[in-house]
Amino acid sequence: MFIFNTYSLPPDFNATHTLALVNIEKSLSVKVQNITQRPATNGTSQSREIIDDAQLQSLKRQLFNQVNASWAQRKTLSYDLVYKVAMGTSGEIIAYEAVNQIARNQIGKTPLPKLISDPLNSVSQTNQPFGSFRVVFRKSGVLEISPWRGFRATPDVIGDKITNPRQLRRLQRQLTRTLRQNWEGKTTAKQDLKYRVAVNRNGVVADYEPINQVAYDHFRETPLPMIFQELHGSNIAAPKDKEPLAHFRVVFKRDGSLQITPWRKLR
Repeated sequence: MFIFNTYSLPPDFNATHTLALVNIEKSLSVKVQNITQRPATNGTSQSREIIDDAQLQSLKRQLFNQVNASWAQRKTLSYDLVYKVAMGTSGEIIAYEAVNQIARNQIGKTPLPKLISDPLNSVSQTNQPFGSFRVVFRKSGVLEISPWRGFRATPDVIGDKITNPRQLRRLQRQLTRTLRQNWEGKTTAKQDLKYRVAVNRNGVVADYEPINQVAYDHFRETPLPMIFQELHGSNIAAPKDKEPLAHFRVVFKRDGSLQITPWRKLR
């Protein structure tokens, strides 16, 4: 299942919403003003809503990393739970709201209350730009996240890129050796696992990102999280270096083979 831009445009709401945040120690009520409105051109909070595809893609990955790593009660859901989540450019969850009563009643089965940066804050009170996302906790235990209004086009990677052909060939060979040495060639997935992997000029893995749903679900069957953990101390959070990177499309195939090619923006 490809989840980047599969959701249709939601209806607009103009009312102020009250969110019930479940907390072990206490209950808090947070008002989030017009979180579901379209971006506006005036001075309200809507004018700060991010619509740039590349920025949304970056925030989407950060949001997935935070929520997926914190979601423990994956087998306790009787229904799919859907929320709208606002995430700031600093990588913090600003606010969320349930899309229906079932999701509102079962918010305690999700990690959202524990991940919100400031329960007393709201979208209307923050000065930083934010992206709006549709977050779905599937009863099957799968997490799905997509921009609330979808992508306007297929997003490209952001940041400076290594483009020299000779350097790209050298880094491609180096990445191929690294992954082959650390992968046993086995996966329980029923489809190929596809990723975007970025390396710096020294061939060190600096970032990786699943690009199909099965790659999200089976990422632990690849050497990527182990390599990233050893290099950066985390298997989910990208380092904040601004150095140029070489990006590659990496496919762990079901037959045990490995396919690595220079990254091309998907059409």
